[in-house]
Amino acid sequence: MATQRPDIVTDMGRGNPGGPKNLNPGDPYDFSFENIGYGDARNAQEIIPLSEIGNKTIPRDLIKFNIKVIDPVDPNNGDLLIFRAYLDDINDDYTANHNNFKYNGRAEKFYTYSEFDRSISFSFRIQAQSRQEMKPLHQKLNYLVAQTAPSYSNGRMRAKFARLTIGDWINEIPGFFTNISLNWKGAYSWEIDSEEKKGTDGIRMNQLPHQLDVKCAFKPVHDFAPENDQNRPFILPHRGGIDDEQKWTTFGQE
Repeated sequence: MATQRPDIVTDMGRGNPGGPKNLNPGDPYDFSFENIGYGDARNAQEIIPLSEIGNKTIPRDLIKFNIKVIDPVDPNNGDLLIFRAYLDDINDDYTANHNNFKYNGRAEKFYTYSEFDRSISFSFRIQAQSRQEMKPLHQKLNYLVAQTAPSYSNGRMRAKFARLTIGDWINEIPGFFTNISLNWKGAYSWEIDSEEKKGTDGIRMNQLPHQLDVKCAFKPVHDFAPENDQNRPFILPHRGGIDDEQKWTTFGQE
């Protein structure tokens, strides 16, 4: 029996981009999953403190795509950044380095294992379908690029770790961002709101692009020992994902 395709409007929170773009005066500025209306509820989802995840109904996507920013003082605290999975590419590179030795009387080199390394890079797009998505979407993007900057404690710099999830291929893998690049193309529209051109909701808009290309480089720091073993979960879920009974155990899935 074929699995029924999820409804992208009601199940995935995609909304109806062909609907009206402005709220009427007095209408609530509400883009929760229960009030999808015409916009993308996942785009409009604000930054979520990890302590509030259990109280939120988070719209699904065809695959999971989110970033958990971890509090360096209390790893159980932090923030969750939800993006729509408009993915362009993913590169997952594994490297093995070896020491070489040359012995007297032998022409060839001999090798011993030296080190293992892994680097992840991926690209995605953000695209606002309505004015109500612009503010939360750019707030999340602003916080994402901030992951390349340090936090400070007692006058000293420290890095913030994050957990990256892209489907179950990259499932809550801990690490840090080494590069984030934003790219605007001439075909992408730009918000040109002004004082004279407020929406019917009376809200001024920041003059920011409706769409951007985002490129990220991520350095994993595995919470398991990388080893040449068939059970090491390099590209298989080891936190959440699907359990032995094939039921989703992470938030946002049933």
